[in-house]
Amino acid sequence: MEHDYKNIISHIDIDRSLGAIEHLSFNGIEDENTLEFKNDIEAGNDSIELHLVKSKSYKEALVLRLKKSNGAYSDAWRDFLREEQKTFGGSKIFYMDNECGKLLVLSLPNEIRNKLNMVITRLNKINDRITRINAKIKKENFDIYSSRLKNKEAFDKKKDDIINFINQNLRV
Repeated sequence: MEHDYKNIISHIDIDRSLGAIEHLSFNGIEDENTLEFKNDIEAGNDSIELHLVKSKSYKEALVLRLKKSNGAYSDAWRDFLREEQKTFGGSKIFYMDNECGKLLVLSLPNEIRNKLNMVITRLNKINDRITRINAKIKKENFDIYSSRLKNKEAFDKKKDDIINFINQNLRV
């Protein structure tokens, strides 16, 4: 049975260009600037957080664009982000658009920096987890390579050697 090598998962990063970050007044979930986040705001949110959003208690909104290296990782990213977006109380710290390419952070007046700090802490936690998963993937890839060499089951030794070289040397 042929085993294929696994790809490394890209770390989550925020696009730091000025045009990719929007800081604006929050005017409700029907506002055109935040409408793309409506599904996530309404799904699985606790009642207190939902009330703060619907009553327009939040006054500031920050839209952060994620740097995507490849659309294939959006499912993994979405799962990781969903796990980390809630507080212990069930309120969501940030919201995702449907494509998992942007995050929305809502805050009370003059509290955006504190809320952003919470988001960055969560993203760092996700990236630490991705680092551990990638280390495991690298080991599994090396094990596949080693077993193919031992069992002489490699169909294309040159390709296997190239993939192994990339796995061992490319830092991503």
